[in-house]
Amino acid sequence: MSNLIIDEGNTLCKMAVADGGAIVAQFAGRDIDDAALLKIVGQYGINNIISGSTRRKRIELPQDIRGIRHIHLGPDTELPISIQYSTPNTLGSDRVAAAVGASVLFPHADVLIIDIGTAITIDFLDDNGVYHGGVISPGPAMRAKALNTFTSCLPLVDVPSAAELRGQSSTESIQFGILNGIRFEVDGYINAYQEHNSGIKVVVTGGAADVIARPDVVHEPNLVLIGMNRILEFAGMM
Repeated sequence: MSNLIIDEGNTLCKMAVADGGAIVAQFAGRDIDDAALLKIVGQYGINNIISGSTRRKRIELPQDIRGIRHIHLGPDTELPISIQYSTPNTLGSDRVAAAVGASVLFPHADVLIIDIGTAITIDFLDDNGVYHGGVISPGPAMRAKALNTFTSCLPLVDVPSAAELRGQSSTESIQFGILNGIRFEVDGYINAYQEHNSGIKVVVTGGAADVIARPDVVHEPNLVLIGMNRILEFAGMM
């Protein structure tokens, strides 16, 4: 059975084809292209589709493929984990899927889940598969835009992938300040969790995940896609 996974994030729309639990093809673009979607469905013989979006309540599929079983990841979706969150209707599908992906990578373990993208989310899943929420803060591009928007003279900069401790120009000072700020912030959360739980697993994902380089952190770029595929499989078991 071939599954199509559609993850529409704030910046990119990622699609993947999964077969037998393994991701066999991936695609990415700014928005969903109906023609490309139809081509993927035909080429890979898609049987099931799961979609999730941080931009809108629901992704509407093209008319030609609406006969395929489609699950939209939302507050009412049945999950293989439990959600302990006071406002589940406001919980982003990407955070839910990342938590499920963490449960696939580390079954029966406490996991700290870090997603560094448009926003940064740091969430906790316990060893009983219960999601306990976490924190949200601005991502790299958002920080750069804020410094440019709310000051008179600071330029809008691209954020590089590496930083020194001292910038030798205003541009470098902003770039390094953003990257080091994120690195120190995330390191601080990891260290705080590890103080209370030395055996906790840590996984990082997202477009700027390379900011974090620690031997005790697992990098999994497909964490959300893995989680969405697991949710689709779980729905098929019920």
